Amino acid sequence: MKQQNHYAYDIPAEYADIIDPSKVNLSDFALFLAVMKRKKAHECVLSIILGEPDLKLNQVHVEEVVLNAKGERGIRLDAWAVSEDSRHFATEMQNDSDIDDVRKRSRFYQGLLDSPILKSGRKTKYRHLPSTIVTFITQKDIFGKDRAMYTFTERCHEFPEMELEDGTKKIFLNMTSKNGRDELVSFLQYCKNSTLDNPEITILDERLKTLDAIVAEVKQNEEWEVARMSILSTGIEIGEKKGIEIGQKKGILAMIRMGREFHLSDDTILEQICKNFDLDQITAKEYIDSFGK
Repeated sequence: MKQQNHYAYDIPAEYADIIDPSKVNLSDFALFLAVMKRKKAHECVLSIILGEPDLKLNQVHVEEVVLNAKGERGIRLDAWAVSEDSRHFATEMQNDSDIDDVRKRSRFYQGLLDSPILKSGRKTKYRHLPSTIVTFITQKDIFGKDRAMYTFTERCHEFPEMELEDGTKKIFLNMTSKNGRDELVSFLQYCKNSTLDNPEITILDERLKTLDAIVAEVKQNEEWEVARMSILSTGIEIGEKKGIEIGQKKGILAMIRMGREFHLSDDTILEQICKNFDLDQITAKEYIDSFGK
């Protein structure tokens, strides 16, 4: 017997894939964050990107807020890590590269990464600044040169072979081009269609197998249900932008229904409603209390 979609009333057919874990891929923001919380997954991703099989991390964070030196405008890093050799990494899954200038965004990110390291009110020792690598993973090839990977460092115009050696690097990856290292292209194709049966994967690197096992594990735990609610909210927001008439109330009720179906606590559901729909806790609680009445 075909399993009934418990969410059919609240979620139209356009969003059916959002509640099906088999249809959600690593390129989806919420799943990416849930997976990158795991140090081993974070290591696998950076190891493949950088071509460093032995890369080891000391720290990993997701959705880390970094403020500037004055504690004002900051950035929320998707995934941030520090390696055993003290390099700092910021890795962003950027699916909306058409909306903003990702190149200039990388400039802003690179500058703010140094802010927490510089001690306010003390003499700055710039030689102590660690190397920083900012990576953006996009759906489209924003440079149009048909390369899976573009790496930028500071160089001298008059002597192009001379590096500035300021410790900064910006990397732009895309899921469109197939021109690049086999293991990197396979990883990027996996991001787009996250199954090892993906015919676009040309090499089953051990790191990719490990990453896939972690993705499968994440999809089985409560953390994934929270992430899935975030994906649902994003899908509804995108739908609204495309002119699909889905009211906020339907989105909130769908989120509550999903949370109850997967036995999430009301506190967890409340937190997700407030976060994804920009509601205060009193209003969000009224939705939860009235649900099903």
